[in-house]
Amino acid sequence: MSNGTTTDRDAFVRMASEFPLRTVIYTFGLPVFGLLQFVNGLVHDGSVVAIALFAAMLVVFSVVLTRYHVAIYRRRKLTQS
Repeated sequence: MSNGTTTDRDAFVRMASEFPLRTVIYTFGLPVFGLLQFVNGLVHDGSVVAIALFAAMLVVFSVVLTRYHVAIYRRRKLTQS
């Protein structure tokens, strides 16, 4: 977006600097939890396919949730100006 508005990446970086804990939890916490569930399933002979689908679902949910929080952050910044 070269029309003067910020890009999602710039907004994400600014949001991460203002709200680091929330950003880390929503962006990286859920995929790490999925990875840990996958490792747990491998150790305890769980269904690898089901656990992999669960982990993939967590990654997708994390992406959607992060994009939502970036959109909310950008909207709040626009209404504050």
